[in-house]
Amino acid sequence: MGKVAVLPDGLIDQIAAGEVVERPASVVKELVENALDAGATSIRIELADGGLSRISVLDDGCGMSPDDARLCLQRHATSKLRDAAGLARIGTLGFRGEALPSISSVARLTLTSKEREALAGTRIRIEGGAVVSDEEVGAPAGTQVVVEDLFFNTPARRKFAKRPETEAGHCTEMVIRLALARPDVGFHLSHQGKVTFTSPANADPKERIAAAISPELHALLIPVERRRGALGITGFVASPDFSQSTNRAIYTFINQRFVKDRGLTHAIGRAYANILPPGRQPAAVLYLDLPLDQVDVNVHPQKLEVRFLDARGLYDAVVEAVRAALRESPWLAHRPQSGAVSAPGARYEPSRFDYRPASGPLDAPRVAEAVDLYRPIANPGWDAAAELGEPAPSDSGDAMPPGYFGSLRHIGQLARTYLVCEAPGGTLVLVDQHAAHERLRFDALQKQFAAGPIKGQGFLFPVQVTLPVADARALLDHQAEIARLGFELEPFGGETLALKSVPALLAGADYKQLLADLAQEFGQLGRQQAADDAFSHVLATMACHSAVRAHQSLSEPEVRALLDDLDRIEFKSRCPHGRPVAAELTLAELERRVHRR
Repeated sequence: MGKVAVLPDGLIDQIAAGEVVERPASVVKELVENALDAGATSIRIELADGGLSRISVLDDGCGMSPDDARLCLQRHATSKLRDAAGLARIGTLGFRGEALPSISSVARLTLTSKEREALAGTRIRIEGGAVVSDEEVGAPAGTQVVVEDLFFNTPARRKFAKRPETEAGHCTEMVIRLALARPDVGFHLSHQGKVTFTSPANADPKERIAAAISPELHALLIPVERRRGALGITGFVASPDFSQSTNRAIYTFINQRFVKDRGLTHAIGRAYANILPPGRQPAAVLYLDLPLDQVDVNVHPQKLEVRFLDARGLYDAVVEAVRAALRESPWLAHRPQSGAVSAPGARYEPSRFDYRPASGPLDAPRVAEAVDLYRPIANPGWDAAAELGEPAPSDSGDAMPPGYFGSLRHIGQLARTYLVCEAPGGTLVLVDQHAAHERLRFDALQKQFAAGPIKGQGFLFPVQVTLPVADARALLDHQAEIARLGFELEPFGGETLALKSVPALLAGADYKQLLADLAQEFGQLGRQQAADDAFSHVLATMACHSAVRAHQSLSEPEVRALLDDLDRIEFKSRCPHGRPVAAELTLAELERRVHRR
């Protein structure tokens, strides 16, 4: 016999199953996608033992004739593709014709389907790729596929399955992706008879997102809508008050297909740069619509990855769309007035109050009395914002009402760190002076950097700065980037650098610590990345070093200038490292805490 032989059909199907059927969630994905392509408006998924024992997917789609039902179980049989030209314009979720035969080769599969106008349906049973029965049956319009004993004939695959609860979790995540992609379709998922996810057709998209990710997200979702040429971007992003340690709450869809694209995820992260704390990831559900010939979905066996004709332009459009949404949305939309609980939908409008700052000496005995109950002022490490509580999620945000900070009446300074202020209506506002000034400096540095290289302010004599070898090398390796930031550095011998100029805004900073921090930033970035959007991290570090510090006394004119200047910039509610600039405590809440109510 020769060394080369054609594999038998059964083995070919099992090999194909290895690409398509990774775990029960893969089966759920393929079957639900088929239901969606069939025009279903309601899909019911039932699981047993995480899908290893049983997966049932029932839809009310168009159904199949007896001949189509038999043919769809053969390899490379599909209703969604007719010729090679169609590969360049794929508009359906499935198109390869491999899913059903691949699944049936490693499980016991029962297919029941009936067209809407037909008098009877067809039921076909297959075990391990072999047809066991084919009969006419009574059935509702649509299709039901039941997959039992997954991997029963491939024990090596079965032993790698996780616990049923783990597999059920993967199935739930898969259904969530599909449900978010199609808000016009109703979904119902149960495991072991218990409902794990349900959402009716045409539900409020914010409700479906909240049901899929987190209930607290509903009040924090900001709509996104933008068009650039043929590209349309819609969806929702969360205010920075909601964040996670991973990017699992980021869902991106291309022409109603869920995709995992690093570039898209990175673009969304870029839009949140300097308004989320380090290591935190936002929540976003974005839908991108673009011509079919500008995206290739045939690059991954499970169709999770795609290739774009103009990837850079698409990513830039996503950054712009999300930034615009974050910039324009009134995150401080719901705000109590005069100590009363505001009605749903009530908006904070400073112009509705007849408020005038006190003309005499600053005096707020009731506020001072209340604050004294909550802090040992002699303790400089006390975190007032954390103690008094940040604004409730529905009350917090960035696009504050016009003139919000300017309307505050400054009462005093707490622990020489927090500016104690009163807002119109009696709300107590604590402003973190360092975070506020840091945001102002960051905004100024960003504008200077966008206009061109930041101009440096030279020293009469160079300042010698000695750093660890690695830090000195990182700075010298990025001398061009350092120069764009307004620094002029030269090697002085060994680990010592000669600092000839610094940005004017940073005059008087701790230059050794500043350069050490910048070296760490550049040391973690590649040259191309550092020269691109990663400069925002460097600018944030520079802003931090030039801002007023905690435990630093401020005069009344300095406080007034700080508050007034905050109203003139964007993203004023958070420092560039994502910490809140201000925390609020309503008069009603304050009086409740001191038992005046």
